[in-house]
Amino acid sequence: MIRPAGDDADPNPAPARRRSRVKRIIAAAASATIAAASLMLTGAAPAQAATTVHTYAATGVGGGTTTSPDVASTKYQVRVAGTPVQAVQYTQNGHNFDIARFASDSRTPTITVTLPSTTINTVNIYPERYYPSSSVSVSADKHTLTFQLSADAGLNQAIVMVNGDSTNATGQPYLAVVNDPLEDPARRPDTTSAPDGSGVNLQTGVLNFQQFAAKYLAAHPNSAAQKAPAATTSSMAGKTVNGTAIPAGQKTSAGSLVSASSVNVRYPNVRTMAAGDVTYALRAAIDTIKANPTALNTLYFPNGTYVWSGLLVNGVDGSKLKGGKLKIYTDEGALLKNRVQAYMEAFEPAVGIINSSDIEIDGRGVFDGNGVANYNARSVGDSHDAYRSQHQGGVMVMHSSDITFNDTYVRDAKQWNYETHTATRVTFNNIKALTPYRQPWIDGTDFASGQDITANGVFTLGNDDAFASGHYNPSDGFTPLASGVWNNFQLGTSTPDVQGYVNAVGAHDTVADELGFDNYHWDTADTKNISVSNTLNWSVAAGNAIRIGWHAYGHRLTNYTFDNFNSVSPSAGGIFTHNSPNPYPRFQSIVVKNSSIDNSRFTKGPVGINGGNGSTQTITAEQQATYGYAPNPDGSGTAYTYTRVPIGTLTLDNVWFSKQSTSSSITGVTNATLKNLRVGGQLVRYTGQFPLTTSGVSTLTRTYTDANGQTQNVKAGAPTDGDTWVGAWTGDLSKNNSSDLTLITRNTGVGLMGEQYTTGSGDGKLSYIQFPLGSLTKAPTQATLHLTYVGHRYSSVPSTDTDQLLVQPVSSTTCTGGGTSCPITTMTWQNRPSFTATNSSVAKSATFTLGSTIVPEGGGTHQGNAIDGRDITVDITSFVQNAYAAKQSTLLLAVGNAGGTNHELRFVSSEGATGSGKLTNGTAEMAPALTVTP
Repeated sequence: MIRPAGDDADPNPAPARRRSRVKRIIAAAASATIAAASLMLTGAAPAQAATTVHTYAATGVGGGTTTSPDVASTKYQVRVAGTPVQAVQYTQNGHNFDIARFASDSRTPTITVTLPSTTINTVNIYPERYYPSSSVSVSADKHTLTFQLSADAGLNQAIVMVNGDSTNATGQPYLAVVNDPLEDPARRPDTTSAPDGSGVNLQTGVLNFQQFAAKYLAAHPNSAAQKAPAATTSSMAGKTVNGTAIPAGQKTSAGSLVSASSVNVRYPNVRTMAAGDVTYALRAAIDTIKANPTALNTLYFPNGTYVWSGLLVNGVDGSKLKGGKLKIYTDEGALLKNRVQAYMEAFEPAVGIINSSDIEIDGRGVFDGNGVANYNARSVGDSHDAYRSQHQGGVMVMHSSDITFNDTYVRDAKQWNYETHTATRVTFNNIKALTPYRQPWIDGTDFASGQDITANGVFTLGNDDAFASGHYNPSDGFTPLASGVWNNFQLGTSTPDVQGYVNAVGAHDTVADELGFDNYHWDTADTKNISVSNTLNWSVAAGNAIRIGWHAYGHRLTNYTFDNFNSVSPSAGGIFTHNSPNPYPRFQSIVVKNSSIDNSRFTKGPVGINGGNGSTQTITAEQQATYGYAPNPDGSGTAYTYTRVPIGTLTLDNVWFSKQSTSSSITGVTNATLKNLRVGGQLVRYTGQFPLTTSGVSTLTRTYTDANGQTQNVKAGAPTDGDTWVGAWTGDLSKNNSSDLTLITRNTGVGLMGEQYTTGSGDGKLSYIQFPLGSLTKAPTQATLHLTYVGHRYSSVPSTDTDQLLVQPVSSTTCTGGGTSCPITTMTWQNRPSFTATNSSVAKSATFTLGSTIVPEGGGTHQGNAIDGRDITVDITSFVQNAYAAKQSTLLLAVGNAGGTNHELRFVSSEGATGSGKLTNGTAEMAPALTVTP
């Protein structure tokens, strides 16, 4: 027989006492003229094997609901391997994204996107690291784009931005493509209905919530069950707060049930529940499962719409159930949507797993936190300032262990998308949380505290940090002694609102009673072993890619690993740790590998690591007793100290940044390793490519793997950030050659470097090379220019002939054409830096033989030629020292050769060293470079 739910299913329990790059332009051309100006037509995507594509059922349809709330995209028509997939609009607070979600048996299906009403001028696909311009083709009519999901990315998602890029704070809208793996049939429960129609099948172990809730509400209508809170004596009665005495015996106000459309409803008033609200039915269903542990173990949500206060599972030990686990399964068309919460301070996350263990949540249904409506005070929502309400997120795992989420999809979260607090052994597999709106507190994954937390496959759209950790929880701002709370009610002034304050305390205590812990004790243990992999995260406004350490409350934060972590569009920072406030966390190990961070919007360096400096940190007795700080290890509760130790290990391995930013910093680290970093698509071989300041770092290792697979130390200095050659011959006079694969020098003999030649039939050539100096923190003791010699033009010139390079600093604001602007990108012989070379003004290389490598005339005919490969160096120490003293951000050099009959010399340019069209025999190490000795 079915045992009824116990007393804890009472919907109104009595109150308990509180328990304490260069931008990629890749659209197809309609004409040759347009193609040359702004668009590039790439080849069609390669053919692939037949792909099985599963399109999802309409969200929310079923169980009496016939219409989905989802609205089809009016901008995008999507096909996956030829199968139409509907994209839907996400428009709750702005319209930044449309979402095309499907499942397939391929990780690399071909995606075709048609925009009938939009002309495609540019396309950017993210993560940018894995989608170069060559990965996308655009139709001749500029209305359809085609690409394959990248195998190298190892992700189930991609973000498509047409006529925009990650520097745009909002979409127009943009398109998110979500390619779930096909669902494992073993995760789907036996959905056979119970013979008696109750929804409770003791043979299969499954409770069908749709059937159960219908019967429960028929027998226990919300109109009869819901009661407003009664007046109760305040936990702060008889105490003094900020100078205001709270009278002994002071009670909260008696509550009232108010209209569901009421605005800014505060405890103890409560919004009236809708007749179909299944909040109480959920409690009864869970209690029914707990009451039949040998028969029941699965809570099943068929397709349809469920409106409630969220999936709150509190106090369930799944190990006591049949099979040792509580399973919760949502059909792909199930919509589990939060109501506008009961009152401003209520705790109603979309999913809350509290004080529970051994639970698995499966299925492709949609959890909708209804966050915008909840916090839109202009309609029926409530304010969500920390000092006025509880923090709550999309999915919250609190004081729980052995919890698994498979394929969970959340949208429109109220605050953080996914979060953990004092959680142990929690696994997130293929999770999504799409809240692409400008509303506060929308982190992607925020594992505030926990041990052995693993997230593998994460896609989040949010407003703030992509990942955060550190014991911080905004609900500590809504505690009875928080200054924001008593200030909000003017305590300590001549007109205190004691009743308002006491009511707010009652709201806090009600949630603390429900959870079993107050707001200062959400996070009560050290955090360790956090692993996050295969992620894609987008932020609309502020936030960091990875942020660790804020408000650690004296706890340790150890062993964080990020693998294939991809962050797009945050504006605050990249990889960032705090060493204060409240107080320093004793970090031990942080590893980020095989990852990409789009830092296109940053105003500071992409890395800011702050470790301890060996000073002493004190945790007072009051902090422990009142404010939830980590207790004295000896259990005494007295003040104690610990050392602010450096971070033991910091490793950044194969991490990609979209552009060079201002200097990053690393302080207080014992062993720091930076290996195979990439900036703007280029491997970091020189310190100037990734400017970095360090302090208190015991051992710093900076290496890269060269073209031969050998590990090399990153060299102090910088590669060129622009180079070109200019020619005096009639056909070269007006040409800019900054995209050429080589640099050329040839001395006409008019001027020491041939720089004074003006008209005639001469064939003089000069090269100009620019270097960034921003990474220098002081004038170097030595600076050397490096050019890789390719060869010379004429086979009639003996290989034993010798020459030498001449170098002189110049300015791009004093030009031969009489103007004040002749940058690398537009420089020609007619409009180039004007200078006069003398024996005292130039620096010279050692003499070198021309050798036997012959390079024919022409821009492209030399691409496959052999390269001599000698490193020709010039000491330019004084040039760099002078530029540093003058606070120049760059150094521009003119390079020529001393001369000789028919000595036309070639050197590898930056374009010839790297990129898809580089010299066939060129390597990145051959690019023009500046090395320095500090």
